[in-house]
Amino acid sequence: MIDINDSIIIMLNYDDDFFKNTFSKMEFLMGMDYVNNLIKKFDLPVLFTKRELNYKIKNNDIKEARDKKENKRIENKPPETSYDKKFLNQFRDKIEIQNQINVKKEDIFYDTDIENYIKKYHKNTVLLGGFFTDTDIFISSIEASLREFNTIVISDITSTYSERLYFQSLEMISQFVDIIDTRDLMLIYDV
Repeated sequence: MIDINDSIIIMLNYDDDFFKNTFSKMEFLMGMDYVNNLIKKFDLPVLFTKRELNYKIKNNDIKEARDKKENKRIENKPPETSYDKKFLNQFRDKIEIQNQINVKKEDIFYDTDIENYIKKYHKNTVLLGGFFTDTDIFISSIEASLREFNTIVISDITSTYSERLYFQSLEMISQFVDIIDTRDLMLIYDV
């Protein structure tokens, strides 16, 4: 069970460039409606993280290998639709970005003060959402768990390039931390 009063929400890469590269835009937006109600009802702190979509890698061999893998992931991205512009505008209006911390890599804890930020709020439950499920959410959820935070990924406020990557990633994440969707949160907290 989630102790909502012991919770902080961390939204990874809440940014246009990341959102544009996801397959489940409408589901994400609907999930954010509920999360916004949850934030207001329980006055939950929210932390935003942001990294560069294509950050610099000093080792050329690693960079070349990562670029190949990233290009393979992008191949699975769905084509743009006539709804995408509307979804992007809705995304921009969903939540006001405050308390944003720039991160350097997919692991939000790598060379940052995020762990201390969470502790400053005296929170032990980390609710994760944002982009991308298969990289940033996957790595950061495990890192949060290793730091002994009660870590929960809210599945419908995270997304990635393709449905296949998304569900494979959630399956892997569920081996380490809990996963819940906003429909279940609505039943538990009546929002």
